[in-house]
Amino acid sequence: MTKDNDTTGQTGDRDQYVEANIQQSEQMDMFSVLDLPTKQQPDYSNTVDIYDAIPKYVWGKTREHEDLKAASIVRSCTIRGRKLTVKLKPAIIEKGDKTVLIYAGQREELVEDALRKIAVNGQGVYVKDKAGVSFTLYELMKELERMGHTYSLDEVKEALFVCRGAIMECYSEDGESVMNSSLFGLLGLTTRKDLEKKGRSAKCYVQFNPLVNESIMNLTFRQYNYQIGMDIRSPLARFFYKRMAQYWTQASESHPYQPNLVAFLEQSPRGLTGKMGENLRAMRSALDTLKKHKVISRYDEEKVLKGKQKVIDARYTIFPHPDFVKEVIRANQRKNALKTRALRNDIEFKDIHDKS
Repeated sequence: MTKDNDTTGQTGDRDQYVEANIQQSEQMDMFSVLDLPTKQQPDYSNTVDIYDAIPKYVWGKTREHEDLKAASIVRSCTIRGRKLTVKLKPAIIEKGDKTVLIYAGQREELVEDALRKIAVNGQGVYVKDKAGVSFTLYELMKELERMGHTYSLDEVKEALFVCRGAIMECYSEDGESVMNSSLFGLLGLTTRKDLEKKGRSAKCYVQFNPLVNESIMNLTFRQYNYQIGMDIRSPLARFFYKRMAQYWTQASESHPYQPNLVAFLEQSPRGLTGKMGENLRAMRSALDTLKKHKVISRYDEEKVLKGKQKVIDARYTIFPHPDFVKEVIRANQRKNALKTRALRNDIEFKDIHDKS
C-alpha cells in the first residue's frame, strides 16, 4: 500500500498530531445537518456545486492499469454554461509485490460520500485551513455497512489512498487551468501501531478537494436525500440523481428536466459508446431506476433521426415524483435559512441562480 507524504515521519501520539491540524469553522457548522429534526438527520447529506457534476470517476474494468502510457483519460463537460476539459490520472498503488495504477471508481465514490456524511453529522472540520473531516476507520466502515456497502479494512484504506493519489485536472475552453488537484487534498491515516494502541478510536482525517472546500465556503451546496443516493446501485442513475438534486431546484410538473441523450452521457463517467442502441438502453435503465426510487414519476423519449431510421440522439422530458418535489422544497427552504444565517453572522456567500 502506498504511504501518504502528508502523514509519514510523524512521531508521538497520532491523535495529538491530528488535533493539531484541524480546526472548527462556522461554514463547516452550516454544512452539517444537525439543525434538521433528529429523525431526519440519518437520511440527509449535501451535494456540492461543480465538483459533483464533474465526470471524475472511472467505471468498469478499465479503472486499473499497469501501463503508464495509458495513464490518463480526457473527458469534457459543461457546468453552469461553462465548458470544461477534464483530465484524469490514476493513483499509484502498491499491491503486494507489484505497483498498479488505479483510477477512482464506484468504490471511491461511495467512500467519499460516506465521509461527507460523517462530516455533515458534526465531524466536519478545517484541515490545514481547508474543509475536511475527522473520523475513525471503524466509523467509516460502519457507515458504509449501514448503507449496504460492505468493504474490508484493506479495501477502505486502498480507496482512501486512491482518492489521495488520483489527480483531476480541469481546463477552460481557452486552456486556462481551473483546478489541478487530487480528489483529497490531504490524508492522515492511523498506522498499525496506532490501531494496536488506540483500537477503534484511533483518529484519521481527510482534507476534501479544493472545489468541495469552495462550495462549502460559498454555501453553494444543497441538501439531498443521502439514503436514496446510497440505495441506488446503478452508477449512472446515482450520477443522474445527484445532478438533479443539485440543479433541478424548481422541479414540478410544469418544470420538467429535459436532457439530451448524447450531451448527458458524454458528460457522465459512463461516456457515449459507438452503438446508439446501447446508449438508449443505458439511459432508460437509469431513468427506470430513478422511477423505482420515487425520484421521477415518468419520462418521455423523443428520438432524433438522421434520415428515416438512423437514431443520432434522443430528447427526454422527465417529470418529478411528488416525493422528490417535497425533497426539493425542503432543500430550498434550508438554502434560504442558511443564507439568512450567513447574512446575520456576516459570512460571505455566493448567491448563484441555480439552473440545470
